[in-house]
Amino acid sequence: MTQDLMALLPQWGPWLLAASAFLSCMMVPVPTSALLLTAGALSGTGHLHLPWLVLAAFAGASVGDVAAFSLARRLGPWLNRAGTKRAQLMERAQDFIARRGLLAVFLSRWLITPLGPAINYVAGAAGMALPRFAIASFAGELLWAVIHLGIGHLVGRNFRNDEGAALKALAVGLVLAGLLFATRAIWRRTRRGTI
Repeated sequence: MTQDLMALLPQWGPWLLAASAFLSCMMVPVPTSALLLTAGALSGTGHLHLPWLVLAAFAGASVGDVAAFSLARRLGPWLNRAGTKRAQLMERAQDFIARRGLLAVFLSRWLITPLGPAINYVAGAAGMALPRFAIASFAGELLWAVIHLGIGHLVGRNFRNDEGAALKALAVGLVLAGLLFATRAIWRRTRRGTI
């Protein structure tokens, strides 16, 4: 699936990034980080326009964050029903959001991205105020888009004016995505103590 989506980037770049970012914020497993790195590399070769990519990724992620937050807000009463395990988990989540809500939302957008979609739902169900959530989320999503696309762009610039630059940029995107996924897997195993 990742390779098929990356093949669509030269033609549908900004639209594909916006849709992918939206879906990943709703907890749909989409290789958004890989797409961002590859799109950034394509912008570095001159095949895509970097500001449009940043805007599309930011817009898709921001709308996805607010949609997930709002959905969880509506499900909050059901999740908080007394006497259930969910209610106990929600009580702990509400305590966490009260203590570290803004920082958790901000950092989960760009630094600890695997937690981002879950934090959207937890913040909404825990009753965090939407304006507070939006400020932290939007700032983090902008940083996320700039970092991923910027890294890809800088690497892709090395192939500008090269024969087959788009193909090389796609290959670089795949390599960067592989490195990103390997780093995340190692980090998870280290935290679990399996390495």
